Formats: sequence, C-alpha cells, structure tokens
Amino acid sequence: MSEPIRIQKVLADAGVASRRASELLVVAGRVKVNGEVATVGQRVDAARDMITLDGRPLAGRSARVYLALNKPAGVTSTVSDRHAARTVVELIPESVRGTAERIYPVGRLDRESEGLLLLTNDGAWAQSLLHPRHEVEREYAIGVGQPLERREGDALAGGIALDEGTARLFGLRAATPTEIRRLATIADPPDRPIVWYRAVLRQGWKRQLRRMFAAVGVPVERLIRVRVGTLRLESLRPGESRALSAAERGQLVSIAGSGSPRPGSDPGPGAGRSGLVVSLDGPGSSGKSTVGAGAALALGYRFCDTGVLYRALTWLALVRGADPDVPGPLVALVPEIALVPDDVGRLRHVQVGGEDVTDRLHSPEVDRAVSRVSRHGDVRAALLPLQRGLASRGRIIMAGRDIGTVVLPDADLKLYIDVSLEERARRRASERGLDPAGPEAADVLAELGRRDGIDSTRAVAPLRIPDGATVIQSDVNTLEQTVEAVVSLIRARERPSSR
Repeated sequence: MSEPIRIQKVLADAGVASRRASELLVVAGRVKVNGEVATVGQRVDAARDMITLDGRPLAGRSARVYLALNKPAGVTSTVSDRHAARTVVELIPESVRGTAERIYPVGRLDRESEGLLLLTNDGAWAQSLLHPRHEVEREYAIGVGQPLERREGDALAGGIALDEGTARLFGLRAATPTEIRRLATIADPPDRPIVWYRAVLRQGWKRQLRRMFAAVGVPVERLIRVRVGTLRLESLRPGESRALSAAERGQLVSIAGSGSPRPGSDPGPGAGRSGLVVSLDGPGSSGKSTVGAGAALALGYRFCDTGVLYRALTWLALVRGADPDVPGPLVALVPEIALVPDDVGRLRHVQVGGEDVTDRLHSPEVDRAVSRVSRHGDVRAALLPLQRGLASRGRIIMAGRDIGTVVLPDADLKLYIDVSLEERARRRASERGLDPAGPEAADVLAELGRRDGIDSTRAVAPLRIPDGATVIQSDVNTLEQTVEAVVSLIRARERPSSR
C-alpha cells in the first residue's frame, strides 16, 4: 500500500489546482473520499481511495513538465489574466501543453522584465526553489542609461531599505564585454545606448531590483534574468522554451535542498564581501592550482582545481582496466568520483568509494593518459554539470584548461596564467626532485610539450586564452607575486564600476 498523503496534495499532483486552491475546493465541500465529504489535511491513499471532485472521479497524476522559457518583455508571468495581452503559458508549444495539466511559472518576472523563467506542474519542486530559506540565487543583467556614480554603487552594495526590510544584492559589477556580446544572442537589441551591470539576488521581493535602483535615482531600462541557481539562459531566443534535463532538475533541487546559501565560504579573510566567479586557465604545470588556492585563501574564496577531476577519472580508468580512448566506459565511471573540500574550503581532494585517492593522481602513468581521457567530448560533457554546480553559488576560483572558454564562459573575471614550456618543465622536475640536467627532466619537458600539443589542438574544448581574459605572465614571478597579482585583480573587479 502506498503512503497516505494529504488530500490537497493529491489534488495538486493531479493538476486540479495549486495546493492552496485545492484546500479551498475541499473547504467548499466539492471533494469526496469514498463517498464522504473530505476535510483539509485528511490523508488518503490515491491508489486505493475513490476521490471525486464535483462528483467526477479524480484523474491520475498528470505528466510532470519542467521547462525553461526565455520570457520576452510585455508578457505576464501568470497562468491566466483577463487584463494581460499575453501570458507566459501561452508561449509554451501546444504539443507540450496538451500532454500535461496546469503548467505554471515558478516565481515571477514583472511584465517588462525578460529572461529565464522556469515553468512546471510539480508543486513540490517549485516550492523547493521558491522557499526563502533556500536562498536560490537569481542573476540579472541590468541595463541603465548611464554609468553608476560611486555613491550610487556604494548605496546599492550596502543595501536599500524597502517596506519588506533591507533589500540586498550581491556582486554588483559592470558587465564584461563578453557578457554584453552574449546578451545579443538571448535578447532583442536595445533601442538606445545602454550601460550593462550584473548582480545576484537571493531575496525574492516584488520588483526588487527596479525598486532598489529607483531608490538611488537610477531607473532600470532593461532587466534580463540570466541565471537561476545552476541553470543559465543559453541558446534560447525570446519566446522560446525547452525541457529541462533530469540532470538540470536534480542540480536545482540539490542547490535548493542544501539549506545554505554558500557552503564553504564563511571562514577566512574577506568573507563578508560579495564574491565573484573567477576562471583561472593555463597550460599544464603553469602553477594555476597553487596560485588559485593561495589567492582563494587570501580572499576567503572557495577554490576548485578541475584538473583533479580528469586525473581522478584517468586513475580510476587505469585501475579498472578501462580504455582511455573509448569514452563510453569512462563516462560510466564519473558518478563514482567526488570532490571533497578541505578545512578552508578548497575543493582539491578526490574520493572514490569514500577513499581519498588524491595522492595517487600525479603518477607518470596518469600524466601520460590524462590527455587521452580529457579529449573526449562525452567525458567533458559528463563533468560539466558538476563543475557548473560548484560555481553556481559564487565566491569561487575555478582552475583548469577550458574554464573561461567552456565551463564558465560568463565568469565574472577571467584570468590566464602564461608560462613558457621550459619554465614549466623546470618546475615539474623540481617538484619531483629530479636533476634538471638529467634525462628524466628531459622526459618531463617532452611530456609537457606533447600534452600542450594535444590540449591546444583537440577538437573539443581546446586550450586557448578566453575572450576578455587578463593574461598574467609568470615566468619571472615568484609564487607570492603571482598570487598577489590574482588577488589584486579580483579585489579590483569586486568594486562596482563608477564614474
């Protein structure tokens, strides 16, 4: 026998109405269970009990629908409104609306706002994203008529008093050129010059951003939501929608269910500041992992070296006897790998089956095979949701070879560490205690050169300097100097642009 559940949830699951509206149907006496008038909160077994609404048997549970929609301006975020020229539900293809009952928006965008809007008929899933305690992030592109003055930016960053309380936004900054170019792929062009900013909300108050900017005397001319939790608005033109994958739905629920807005980011210096998503790319042995971890520690950021994911998968493949040149079995191993933070929030440790295998990931055997594993598009696609999920809460430095180009193309700040092949080989040989003039050091040089060739010419996510990235040439730098350069660039970007 199935577990009894409340009658109003059964009605909502069947697509009759929202849970609150279903309660009203019960109160009105329109719902009966086994011939008796139902009561609010009554628990029923939908598989065994006869439930009727207005004398007609209740239909079975409606097919679940989960959609991402690029809402255009001028469309109302509601199911029906006799005063609205058009609603978001009307934008859903009839082929989808015809397969499920009562699809509705998860939250709202005001009529003139644009961008990412989720729709579903799964009340529990929607509530997990909407509940205030979950603080699911929503990122916006904000278009204004002229650059913010310093006093305006400072006032917004410090919080604005509204009727509901102090309204806060996080990471207010000028949009990067790359982000502005990307807006052209998801939004109609503005009819006059616009200055674009980015900011993140965790509160969900009505017209919050518009009211905050109005409070400092800056009207918002365009407002485009570009991200909800881990999900970004990509490849959808205004008015278009698509179904969410199971992985995307699961990532959103995982973020909402954590109950903590920024795990791992509370200790350390600078933790009180709003934080950025920083991509840190560079060739093998360029020091990006050490530099990124050092900068994260100085700033109170989390740090993730995505290279350990590919190394872990390579090591596991070698242990299991999987062929590094065949992607299918490699993808099947991905769920066994878990990144584990250390005591200061650095995601540098890897566990397989609960065992820490980090110390086994830098053997010569893994060095030789890791490029063969990482070149597969299916492998990179399998690891992509994990990497983006880690970055979704911000305040993180993520290092790798395709972070700013593929994993986080909309990163708040993109950095690239450039080091000559010879200097990288010298550092790697020194780490291993090798004679820099000996044959083993020469092998290190040859191996790094071979891997550079593979990484820069592979068909999927080749190594290159990301658009808009700041290049840090570190051949002659000490480690401390390179870390300080990264810290200085992040601190400068954290401050809102002002005139």
